[in-house]
This record gives sequence, C-alpha cells and structure tokens, in this order.
Amino acid sequence: MLSDLTNTDSEWGSAIAPPWPLRRFTVSQYEQLGQLGILTPEDHVELLEGWIVEKMNHGPMHGYIVRFLSDWLHKQIPLDFLIQCQLPITTNRSQPEPDLSIIRGSHQSFRTRHPFGHECRLVIEVADSSLERDRAKAEIYRTAGVQEYWIFDIPGQSLHRYVFSQAGQRQEETIFSAKEIVSIIIGNIEMTLDLGSIFSDSRSA
Repeated sequence: MLSDLTNTDSEWGSAIAPPWPLRRFTVSQYEQLGQLGILTPEDHVELLEGWIVEKMNHGPMHGYIVRFLSDWLHKQIPLDFLIQCQLPITTNRSQPEPDLSIIRGSHQSFRTRHPFGHECRLVIEVADSSLERDRAKAEIYRTAGVQEYWIFDIPGQSLHRYVFSQAGQRQEETIFSAKEIVSIIIGNIEMTLDLGSIFSDSRSA
C-alpha cells in the first residue's frame, strides 16, 4: 500500500522515491521532529506506517462536509465522548490526522498525549481526490483498534464505511450512495444521517 500513501512534489521532480535507502520514523521520533521545530504545522504532513507523508489540499466542498458533520455530531453525541477535527491520533507506527474523530474520554484525559486508536469510536476522512489514500488508511485504523471508519467520497457522491470488530478483524467496505441513510450508535444514542443532505448540492459546488 505504500504507493497509495506517497505523493509527488514538483519541487523535486516526478520521481515517486529515490533509488536509495529510505528512512522510516517511529512515532516518538516523529513527535521529536515537531518539538524541535524541524516539522511545523505549515509542512502539512502526517506519519503513516513510519513514513512522513504530505497531506492533500482541501477544496471548499471538503470544508463544507467537515463543518456539516461536526455540527451534526456536536448536537447528538453523549457527554462522555469528544469530537476532534484534523488532530492526531496515535498508533504503533502512525500518527494520522483524520478530518474528524469521535473519542471516548474527557478533555483532561488528553492534556499530555494524543488519543490512541482504541479510544476512537469513529474516524472520518473526507476525500476530494484522496480516496485511494484514505482507503489505504483503513488497515492503519483497523490494527490501531478504531471501531468504525467512514470516508466521504466527494467525486463519487458516496460514503465508504468500515466497521471493525472488537477483535480487530478486517471487514470489507460497504458503500452507500447519496440517496441512502446511514446510522451509527455512539454510547447509547443512535444517530441517523441522510446522505442526501450532504451530497445534494455538491455537484454544483
């Protein structure tokens, strides 16, 4: 899946990777790069399976969906869950920054660390042009203990849903069209989302 997670940079030419040994980083080493100021928020990167990977640029529709979902979630989730937007979660070899995460715990729980995957009830990515990269992340989230993973595919007008068992067994994705309704239970609350309310105007956006 490495080819799904790499990116080209016009400043360096068209080569995907050089013909020399590459260096993978641990989560601790990656965090130290940020603490030392070697990596800054302006670098727009995240750690995936030990590789420092550039994040994709976001279009207006991406922002619209993230704000829509954030508002929908804030109105309904139980008090013992938190919502975080484009902030890190920590796994053994990765530190992705999904568009939205629903985390079990209190604000005090995460003063000195990022949430772990097994503390995530739901992780959401919104894909402008990054669907294959976001699908490749499913295995990262599964092995980290994330319970459920959603990808909103803007060009495809669809939701790709992965539900992982408590044992972390892989489940193939289920794809919902813009005309369908999807439900999820968070805590003791069942939340229902009409996908048409998100995608109905996206073709003209």
